[in-house]
Amino acid sequence: MGNTSLTAIGLLLGSAYQQVSSFAPRKNVLSQSERRQSRQSFQRRSLVGLLFVCCAAHAGAAEPADNSNDAVIHLVNGDHITGRLVNSPVGHGLTWQSPAFTAPLRFATRSVNRVQFPMPAQSNPPEGAYRFELAGRDNLFGSLVELQGDEAVLDVSGFGRLHVERAIVRRISRWRDPADLVYSGPNGLDGWRTIFNPAGWREESRQLVSDKGGASTRSDVGVPSLARIELELSWKARLDFEFGVGGEYINTAFRFTVWENQLVIVRETERGGDIAVLQDIGPGPGRIHLQAFLDQPKGRLLVFSSDGRPLADLTVVATKPQSSSEVQLIKPGGDIRLERLTVDNWNGEMPRAVAADESRIHMADGSMTYGRLKSFDATRREFVIENHTTDNRIAEQRIPESRVRDIVFAQNDAVPVRSVQLETLSGQRISGELLKVERGKIWLKSLGIREELAVPVETLRSLLGPDQTAAPVASHGRIRLAFPTGRLELPGTILHGGLVETEWADINRLVWKPALSQSPSPLQHGLSARILYREPQVMPTNVRVVPVDRLGRELVAAPVAARDQTPPNDVNTSTSKPSLKPPKPVLYLHSGDRIACDSVAIDETGVTFTATRTDITTIRHDQLRGIELVPGAPPVQVPRPKLDRLLSLPRRQRDNPPTHLIQSVDGDCLRGRLVSMDGQQLRIEIRLETKTLQRDRVARIIWLQSDGVAGVTAKPQTAIVPADRTRVQVIYRDGNRLTFLAEQLAGPFFSGRSELLGDCRVDLQQIDQLLIGPAVDQPATTPPFGEWKLKPAAEPVAAGDGDGQESELVGKLAPDFALDRLDGTKFRLSDHRGRIVVLDFWASWCGPCLQTMPQIDKVVREFSDQGVDLVAINLEETNDRVQATLDRLKLQPPVVLDRTGRTAAQYGATSIPQTVIIDRNGKVVRLFVGGGAKFGDQLRTALQAVVSDKP
Repeated sequence: MGNTSLTAIGLLLGSAYQQVSSFAPRKNVLSQSERRQSRQSFQRRSLVGLLFVCCAAHAGAAEPADNSNDAVIHLVNGDHITGRLVNSPVGHGLTWQSPAFTAPLRFATRSVNRVQFPMPAQSNPPEGAYRFELAGRDNLFGSLVELQGDEAVLDVSGFGRLHVERAIVRRISRWRDPADLVYSGPNGLDGWRTIFNPAGWREESRQLVSDKGGASTRSDVGVPSLARIELELSWKARLDFEFGVGGEYINTAFRFTVWENQLVIVRETERGGDIAVLQDIGPGPGRIHLQAFLDQPKGRLLVFSSDGRPLADLTVVATKPQSSSEVQLIKPGGDIRLERLTVDNWNGEMPRAVAADESRIHMADGSMTYGRLKSFDATRREFVIENHTTDNRIAEQRIPESRVRDIVFAQNDAVPVRSVQLETLSGQRISGELLKVERGKIWLKSLGIREELAVPVETLRSLLGPDQTAAPVASHGRIRLAFPTGRLELPGTILHGGLVETEWADINRLVWKPALSQSPSPLQHGLSARILYREPQVMPTNVRVVPVDRLGRELVAAPVAARDQTPPNDVNTSTSKPSLKPPKPVLYLHSGDRIACDSVAIDETGVTFTATRTDITTIRHDQLRGIELVPGAPPVQVPRPKLDRLLSLPRRQRDNPPTHLIQSVDGDCLRGRLVSMDGQQLRIEIRLETKTLQRDRVARIIWLQSDGVAGVTAKPQTAIVPADRTRVQVIYRDGNRLTFLAEQLAGPFFSGRSELLGDCRVDLQQIDQLLIGPAVDQPATTPPFGEWKLKPAAEPVAAGDGDGQESELVGKLAPDFALDRLDGTKFRLSDHRGRIVVLDFWASWCGPCLQTMPQIDKVVREFSDQGVDLVAINLEETNDRVQATLDRLKLQPPVVLDRTGRTAAQYGATSIPQTVIIDRNGKVVRLFVGGGAKFGDQLRTALQAVVSDKP
């Protein structure tokens, strides 16, 4: 959708709001305060409606199902682990085998929130003509075999014949009634399109649940023009939602929502608006159960309570009445559970009030009969009803099964306490006490059902733990944990807990004890993971590449809001005050280690240092990536073209390549071969000349890596870790890192051996993170200094056969610049408007440049009387070197000095020589890359065309 379309939609919504806010007062219209609240609500909903329009093209299908072969267990503290259920003896809760651990973990059922099993590509619907709704939101599908006294005999799909106490039966429904039923759900997330915050919704027992702010979803449930809608919602803390029906967008639909402490129904269109209060909403948990009758062509909605009491009658007509088959659910805050949503065809007749505390039978023709269901005659397929006559006698009435739609039993508030609730792929739900897991089946004893139930794990969609009033407290028994505790993170798993001390197991396998597990387990060898003890600080980047456009101008990005770094409640935070001591120099190694040093010196053998976290005092050059002498110095902003030149090795330097990049505290960069460094100064060789720098002016030293360049030491290979050892890396609060092979864990102290740094001993209380296995190498691949690799400069090419009009710069205004001349005066391109200017980008180390310069100088002199000027732009060289080159060539062209390379970047001069012709109007008319023996003829032809003003 283009910007024009979005603007038009915004104008339409704004116009609609103006019309709504100005409609004339009438009966049942909004009061002044309600109109003010409605106006504020409409402005908010208009934006939501606009976002729905913008996102509709991306929300045409439901989210793909998870194709993973592993199930996921979610714990009550928010942790989760991928894996599978394994055999669990009687009374041992759930035993879970994760691929990350060598031994199973055991969890009490009170610690389990839910288990989500993998979904097959296709699942079969349940069999049977009836849906049996039981206490505790359970439901079974099957056939009614017998109903006598206090017991019902059911033939249930997947379970066989069950004897069920009538006391737990809530409703018996003919669930396959094609004449009336349009939709019955929700059936999990299937068919629901999450528009905003897709992670904000989850399914539990096929119900939609959200406790995340800003979550919204919609579904095409087939709402007909005349529809009966039954809606059940519940919440635990605070209700804040909008449920829309009868409109294409939420702002034009009938909306069930909460205004302050009242549940209301409201609709606003361009022709008017209306509102009705349905009921008061108190603090804390609650539930609503409503019936709504919708007449979309007439713009009318009637709302009744579950027992048939009328609550609202709204009629708000749109200019162009339309029918929508979708429903929409938005949750700005609070928490919500969509428990039931049914949609039926409605014949237009008003519903009848019912007595909720009495048993009743709803007929297929809409009539209703009160009475006690005595029995079911399976032979004659009839229900036998008992009711009292006027003379207080008990009379029996027989009703054919074919006439019955629903049988509703008198409500009993008693709900059986469940250990777990199982939901099958076919949509059946059954609760009870978990007995055991054995031979791929979960054994359950459900209160009110005589038989024990054995449910194959492969037929399950989810398992829910008991309703939680308080999260269980972590208990580690006699297991000795290394202090402090933290959070283990790896793909598919987040587990709070702690490492077990060495005395519990071989340190060659780290052992993790989850907080809610009844047992610890060793981690698999080769596992890539991290343990988070404190949320890491965002470390500043040492070098930042600045994006530029094709003219070399920096592109300024909009500021990025800081990410929320709020740690979870059970991950430690640091409240220590910042140190007033000056920061220490930091060594950066190819291994990923970062070492804060008390002293640093450099010579031809390597780097000598002293540090408190290691006894090693010398490191070779090939093991180093860089040194920060002034940690925390502002990052250096390097435009991409300049960075490319810094990492490009000129041809004349291939026999003596630079090995280091020196960055000053002012942000300047100097490339050369570092000879030595002591406490006072650095000695660096630049193009065979040795220069001395004051150390306090140097912020960073970067070791340049090789990329096929002779003379530059290649990066060392990653160390080979023995198969029976675990490599770890600790990350301190200050960002420093230490890598070693784990050997011992006692209390908070973690010890090991580093091939590079020797013996290491770490206090876990002083670190933020512990990286395990391959995770150690990941930060090392993206270090603060980046990948500083030298590469040979491209070989020069002769100017092509074209006429110099192939560049994108041709036809555009030449970027203006101001540079110093060789004599120190200032040159500005814009001062030469009205004359033809030839720019020659060159350097003394470029052989083709030296071959081409005399030709350019000669040709331009031929046109000097026709208003043509030559400007030779030297790239990043000293005055002495430039003058020596001109003397050697016996040339005296006007030379300006591009010391930073910025002007070359503006003209895209990544390869030299490059020659640019600018006409009298200040536009680029020719651009040649390369040179050669015949370039003079090519330039002469181009200048003749420019001077004569030929296209």
